[in-house]
Amino acid sequence: MPYATVSDLEAWLAPEPAPENAVRLLTRASTAIDRALYGLAYDKDDPEVQAVLTNACVQQVHWLIDRDDETGAQDDLASMSTGQRSFARRAPTDGSSSSSSRLTQSAADVLMTSGLFHGFVWTWG
Repeated sequence: MPYATVSDLEAWLAPEPAPENAVRLLTRASTAIDRALYGLAYDKDDPEVQAVLTNACVQQVHWLIDRDDETGAQDDLASMSTGQRSFARRAPTDGSSSSSSRLTQSAADVLMTSGLFHGFVWTWG
């Protein structure tokens, strides 16, 4: 279940509306947050924790919207041209799967500065 609702996202994006795929984006964002917080113990029922997770989630979705690449299909795209259609791709450097589940810096900052998650937040990219 996503950490934020479509209403939360609409409030964050105002005056812009939430996209049609908002629920899917919120789910992807929540998964990225879960991955970043993997191994940390925290109370998901604590209202303060919920507020921080909601804030991080809408910021993550905002980043996904700005990238216009929900699936991460363009993560390895180093450059692109139009007209004669030129693409340049770089090979993965660490052999890991797609980096589409990475956490944006603004969402990581929300989590780290809240003081509610003891440990560290993984970001890469």
